[in-house]
Amino acid sequence: MKQFLLLVAVANHGSIRRAADDLAVTQPAASKSLLEMEAALGAQLFERTHSGLVPTKAGSCAIEHARGMIGSLRRLKFDLDNIEHNRQGILRIGLIMGAVTGAFCDVIRRACESRHGLTVDAQEGTSAELMLKLQSGELDLVFARGGMLEGQPDIETIPLAAEPVCIAAGLQHPLESNRIYECSDLAKYSWVGYESRAPLADLLSTWFQKHAGRPPVIKLRTASALVTVATLCNSDCLALLPSSVFKHVACDDRIKKIKTTSTLTLGDYGAYWHKQSLRLEVIRSVLLDSST
Repeated sequence: MKQFLLLVAVANHGSIRRAADDLAVTQPAASKSLLEMEAALGAQLFERTHSGLVPTKAGSCAIEHARGMIGSLRRLKFDLDNIEHNRQGILRIGLIMGAVTGAFCDVIRRACESRHGLTVDAQEGTSAELMLKLQSGELDLVFARGGMLEGQPDIETIPLAAEPVCIAAGLQHPLESNRIYECSDLAKYSWVGYESRAPLADLLSTWFQKHAGRPPVIKLRTASALVTVATLCNSDCLALLPSSVFKHVACDDRIKKIKTTSTLTLGDYGAYWHKQSLRLEVIRSVLLDSST
């Protein structure tokens, strides 16, 4: 299935690099996978031109079949859900950390008010992970970072909200919440980090390289807000958190905000779904509040 998704992504972008970004893999891995497909099929699938990669006749045929296989997987998942849940409506949502206390709140409220007995299956992850699952049909609706899957004609999106970021620490941390620190001051401490492709990881690394001249010391990597907060409460580590998540957790007096001279933000995030989704009516109904 990943090879089918790669084939379609290369066709959409005309670029191995952008296709690899879509699928959260390295460019060498994507190039190798494409060569393996061509070897298995015994045909050249793309030609390199001045404007990028263009499908050959064999490539166009393979791309059409790949789209069909991806659509069949989506229908299979839909039918299996109906069997497992006795035809009760189910909506599979993936969301980044910053959307949990934001747009998702409106969606879950509308889902609970649904007259169709709708059940929501929600999972948290990084934008790259969630987008891959959206393309393969494992998820119906995704809240992810802005700019993801640009150029994908089968994916529809609406912008939702900006996502400011803050630095958080446990209440026992020696840094004081009423002082303003430089990045170099914070470089003395270890950090809770995120996987290498996560936007929060890129933001932290870029900020440190610019202001401290070296990468931060990462003691733990996680995509879970709960794991992050638990670590902060039991160590002297620091972490970047979406401000909406911090505000939600800070109500329990478990963590505090560390002020800096820098303004940190991840920009906007949006809602994404497949235009041919079998749950299109449900998706649009639960997004009504979020998009107005």
